[in-house]
Amino acid sequence: MAMSTVFSNLILDVEDLDRSLTFYRDLLQLPVRTQQVVDGHKLAYLTTGKTEILLLQQPRHEQNPYLDRSGGLVINVQVTNLPKVAKNLMFREVTVLRELDMANIGERTFLVADPDGYAILLSEPVETLH
Repeated sequence: MAMSTVFSNLILDVEDLDRSLTFYRDLLQLPVRTQQVVDGHKLAYLTTGKTEILLLQQPRHEQNPYLDRSGGLVINVQVTNLPKVAKNLMFREVTVLRELDMANIGERTFLVADPDGYAILLSEPVETLH
């Protein structure tokens, strides 16, 4: 029997939910579908196309202070007007991991770190002239 699988959501363990919401909601403008607190765990569900991002802040006593969030995972978010988004992020002193690449074909990219160190690749397809 074949199993149908769809990537439905990405769960990011964050140290400070409010700080993460400033990045994802305010800077990247991802809509927040819902926020809640369950047994001391703060949750925020962000909508991005068909996939949701769940930001999860565990209670302080359950947080792992040795968690390395920069270990190879790269989250790709497609944006419009990447140069403007990049300028705004640099103005807000977001950590830049790779400078803005204004490619002529394929896609433009800009790699930054979110407040917890997760790598976020912002990309924008390049309009090709036929």
